Amino acid sequence: METVTRFDREHCVRAVQSKDARFDGWFYTAVLTTRIYCRPSCPVVPPKPGNMTFYPSAAACQQAGFRACKRCRPDTSPGSPEWNQRADLVARAMRLITDGVVDREGVPGLAA
Repeated sequence: METVTRFDREHCVRAVQSKDARFDGWFYTAVLTTRIYCRPSCPVVPPKPGNMTFYPSAAACQQAGFRACKRCRPDTSPGSPEWNQRADLVARAMRLITDGVVDREGVPGLAA
């Protein structure tokens, strides 16, 4: 049962297909074939539109029997470190590069 009323289905599908982060928190995409739900900006390959259904909250997805995606972590709070792990990882890498870890230890040192 689709319960999203803020946007129509076509807008939701387009947001998921383009991985548009502006819609994160506005709706959640549940995939009928995998029983997993994601944020619109999830980095995975978007599911077929026919396999998508949309909910207004992570709680609604869970209540409908879907589990959270392990890549985009849609069950975390907006603004928390878990919400945007990729940005935190990139920021940490940039700090390490600025501190000279690549010069001292090379790329393997940065990766470690």
